Amino acid sequence: MSDSRNNPPPDDWAKTRQNIKLPESENTGASDWDKTNYNFPKQPEADEWGKTVMNIKPIDTSRADYGKTIFPGAGKQPDGDWTATHAGSTGPDTDFASAPSEAYGKTTPYFQLPEAERAKYQSLPLTPAEQAAKEAEEKKAKGGIPGWVWIAVGGLLIFGFFLVVLAGVGVFFLWGNSNFDATVRSAPPGSDVLVDDVPWGVTSEDGSIRLSNLRAGRRTIKITHPNFTCEPREVTVEQPSVIARCQAVAKKATDDCANILPGEEDKAERCYYAALAALPDPFTPEQLVKALSILVINFGSGSYEVPAKRLAALQKGAEYIRRVSPPDTVLEVGGHTDSDGNAAGNKTLSQNRAEAVKKVLVGYGVRPETLQTRGYGPDKPVADNATDVGKFRNRRIEYLIVKK
Repeated sequence: MSDSRNNPPPDDWAKTRQNIKLPESENTGASDWDKTNYNFPKQPEADEWGKTVMNIKPIDTSRADYGKTIFPGAGKQPDGDWTATHAGSTGPDTDFASAPSEAYGKTTPYFQLPEAERAKYQSLPLTPAEQAAKEAEEKKAKGGIPGWVWIAVGGLLIFGFFLVVLAGVGVFFLWGNSNFDATVRSAPPGSDVLVDDVPWGVTSEDGSIRLSNLRAGRRTIKITHPNFTCEPREVTVEQPSVIARCQAVAKKATDDCANILPGEEDKAERCYYAALAALPDPFTPEQLVKALSILVINFGSGSYEVPAKRLAALQKGAEYIRRVSPPDTVLEVGGHTDSDGNAAGNKTLSQNRAEAVKKVLVGYGVRPETLQTRGYGPDKPVADNATDVGKFRNRRIEYLIVKK
């Protein structure tokens, strides 16, 4: 054995072969220890290794050519067993375990450090990638909405959609089964129509009315007119169309047809019906125009629209005008007003009212050439315009014979 640090014995390999623990008899002290450190500077005593590790760079075992480096007297260097390179040194299990802890996986030392130094190296800062992953995880844990919440909301929305669709289909079928339209025909024009005592509308010029959206079941139809009595009728989904059964109200015994006062337009109409019914067959044009002139058409102030309640009376008068003889007889429909207002304006208004009456009569089948119209305004009063009764009588439609 040699005790010189610079001149190691050339063939004393059995005592320096790494990974082989020398027997106690051979490991006799510092002089032998020095012989095992060829090509290395003097190392500190064994009990001081824990203090000097921080300044020793670990050998990079990842290089492919490491296996080519063979120390004298040894075979291929064992993988990772660094504690075996120095006789008498022992590495901690925690440093070289196959599955190091989370902290040691980043800073696994090759030698055991003092506790103070170990704590310092265990608290290494995170890499940028690790820091980003950590922040993403914290953000997800703190502020994000859990995925199961979105799944639940989506399921509820789909369920609600199907409920709405089913409800719509149900309403469609229920509505279709619970409502229907009906039609009333041949009622007096201008009559009021009630469904189950609820006002529903007014019949048109042909005496018909369409009743929309009636509830399913048996609905009672009532037709009301001041000068007609009508039987109640019933309609159903199976029988949605009915024919009105109405009769004109007869002139009352108390009706004074020679003295028609304001507000007695309905009485005037009853007298009108009675006069037409009393005409002989055949009747003369003079008899016809006298009966036709009894009807009072109460136009609205400044209006020339024929009131709906007088349409039935004009329809009845048209039947008689069509029967007038000789067939080429020409009748005049004259319009008259009271003296209130502008004379020229009243004349125009009276002309418009006469034309409106003719239009209705023609609509009920009278030939247009049978009728002429003329507006007289206030020029031909039949009563004193100084009284309300006189003005009422002057506001009239009067028929005359133009040609017979």
